[in-house]
Amino acid sequence: MLLDGPRATPEQIKRAEHAIVHGGLFGYRFQYPAMRVGVHEVFWHRPLIAYQARHTGEPAIFHGGPLGYLTAYHVEKPSCARPIELWPRLLQRKMHMEPLQIVNHAHDPRPYQTVRNICKLLRSQEFFDDKPVPRSLARQLLTLPKHQTLDEWLRALPERTLDPERGRILVKELQQALEMPQHDVAMRGPQRPCPSLTYKRTARRSFEVAYWKLIAELAEGKFVNKVNADCIRDSLTQKLLTHPHRDLDALGDFILAYYSQTVAAAKMTGKALVGDLPFTWQTDFDFSWSGGWLGNQEGRLHERNLIVVIPGKDRKRAVIMADHYDTAYMEDHYEGKLAGKGARLAAAGADDNHSATAALMLGAKVFLELSRARKLACDIWLIHLTGEEFPSDCLGARYLCQKLVEGNLKMRRATGGFVDLSRVRVQGVYVLDMIAHNNDRDHDIFQIAPGNDPESMWLAYQAHLANEAWNTSTTAWNQDPIRQGTGRGRRSPHGGVIPEPAACPQLSGEIRVPYDPRSTLYNTDGQIFCDAGIPVVLFMENYDINRTGYHDTHDTMANIDLDYGSALAAITIEAVARAATEKPIGAKQKPKSRKK
Repeated sequence: MLLDGPRATPEQIKRAEHAIVHGGLFGYRFQYPAMRVGVHEVFWHRPLIAYQARHTGEPAIFHGGPLGYLTAYHVEKPSCARPIELWPRLLQRKMHMEPLQIVNHAHDPRPYQTVRNICKLLRSQEFFDDKPVPRSLARQLLTLPKHQTLDEWLRALPERTLDPERGRILVKELQQALEMPQHDVAMRGPQRPCPSLTYKRTARRSFEVAYWKLIAELAEGKFVNKVNADCIRDSLTQKLLTHPHRDLDALGDFILAYYSQTVAAAKMTGKALVGDLPFTWQTDFDFSWSGGWLGNQEGRLHERNLIVVIPGKDRKRAVIMADHYDTAYMEDHYEGKLAGKGARLAAAGADDNHSATAALMLGAKVFLELSRARKLACDIWLIHLTGEEFPSDCLGARYLCQKLVEGNLKMRRATGGFVDLSRVRVQGVYVLDMIAHNNDRDHDIFQIAPGNDPESMWLAYQAHLANEAWNTSTTAWNQDPIRQGTGRGRRSPHGGVIPEPAACPQLSGEIRVPYDPRSTLYNTDGQIFCDAGIPVVLFMENYDINRTGYHDTHDTMANIDLDYGSALAAITIEAVARAATEKPIGAKQKPKSRKK
C-alpha cells in the first residue's frame, strides 16, 4: 500500500496505521517540495559537479559550477509543459562576504557569533533604507556581554580577525552605517525622558496592583482546566480532576464580559467592537483521547479566538496585540522522569500566559482613551488566540492567518451578528508570550524578536523606542515617595498577597532576529504569522525553558515578578500605541496642496 504523505487523506492515514498495528508494511512517498510561494511550489534544478581528487582519490564537489534555474508550478494544477522559470543570481556583496573570510571564530564564545553580529548591523541598514542606524538600536541587536558598549565592541573587532588591517577597514565601513556618536553624557547633562503616549496611565502603582490582581484571578480563580484538549479521558487524569469539564469556554466568556464593560465605561459602545472568531478543531489524526477534540467533532464544543476592535482614523489598517489564553499541561504531573504519574492536568498559567492576557486586558482602557482622543492613526485589534499549547499546536494563530491570507475574516459580535473585517490590512502583530518572570540568572532582560521582513524590524524599532522612553523616565518616577528607597521588588507566595511597592526597573529589550540562536519566535504563535508573511514581533521575558515554573505545577503567582512584569506590560502597550500612530514603513507622503 502506498501512502502519499503530502496529500494523504485521514482515511488513507488510518488504513496505513491499521496495517502497521496488524503487522503489515506500507510504502511512503517522502518527496515534498522544499519551497512554497503562495499557490506555487518551487524547485531548484542545480547541476552537481564532482570530480576525483588527484592526491586522495576521494570525490570532491566543484563549488563554482552553474547555479542552474528554478521552476514554479501551481499546487493544484501543475503543468510541467508550462513552468514559471526563474534564474538565480547571487548578491555576493563585499561587506557581507568580508566577515566570512576574515573573522577568527576562535574568539567567539558561541559559534559564528561575531559574524552574526556584523550581519545584523548590515541587515539593519537595509531595514532603514540605507539611512544611518540608531546606535542604541544597533547595540540591542548585538549579542555581547551585558555591560559591553557598541563602541567597545567595534574597537576590539580588528583583533578578532585573521587580518587586523582588513578588520579596521571593516570597522570603518560599519561605523559609516551608524548614526554619529553622541557627545559625552556629562557634557549633555541629565538625559531627558523621551515622550510617551501611554506611560501616564501605566507607570503607576495602581496599574501594578490591577495587573497583579488580574493575573491572580485568571490563574488562581475558578478557571482550572484551561487546555483546548481538556478533559483528557484516561482514568488517571479523570480521577485527579477537580471537576470534569473544560473551563476554557467560561474563561473566554469572562474575558469578553470584561471587555464589554470596559468599552461601555469608556462610552465607546457601538464604536469599539467585542466578539470572537469561532471555528472547529480539525485534525488528520484521531485525538479521541481528548475530550476537547471529541467535543468539536460531535458538535458540542467549538474553538474561538477572542477579539476587540478599537477604532482609529484609518479603518482599513490595523495593528494587532495578541496573546494565547490557553495554558499548558504540567509536565511534572505527566513525565515519569519528573516523578509524574501520567496524568494530563492543566497548569495555573500565571506566567504562561496570563501575564500576557492581563496586559491586553489592561491595555484596552489605554487604547480606548487614545481612540476617543482621535490619536490612533489606525485600528488596534486585541486578539486572544486559543490553542497555542500542546496538543493544539498554535491552533488559533493558524486559523487567524488562514483567514487573513484568504481575505475572508469575519468576527462574531458579542451582541449578535457578524462583522466583515476582510478589507482591513494588518500592518503588524505584536505577540506576547510569558512576560512576568525575571530570569534569576540574568536580571532585567526581555526579548524583542521580529520576523524576517523590513516591516517586522519597523515594529521592533517601535518597541525599542518604547523601551528607551521607559528607561529614561524611571529616575523621575522613582522620586515618588511610594518608591523612594525601595530597591528591587520581591516575589509573593500567592495572589492574595500583593508585593510591596518597588523601584521601577530599567529593562534591556534585546532585539533577537530569527537567525539569533536566542530568539524564541519559533516556539510561539509568532512563528505562524512569520511563516504567513505577516509582520510580527514577539515580546517575551529572558526565556529559560529549564527553569522551575515553566509548564509545571510552579507556574503560579509565586514565580511572578510584579516590578518586572508590570514594566514589561507597560512597554508592550506603549509599543502597540506607537505602531498605531506612527507612519508605517513604506508609507507614501501625501502630496502637498499647491495654492493657485
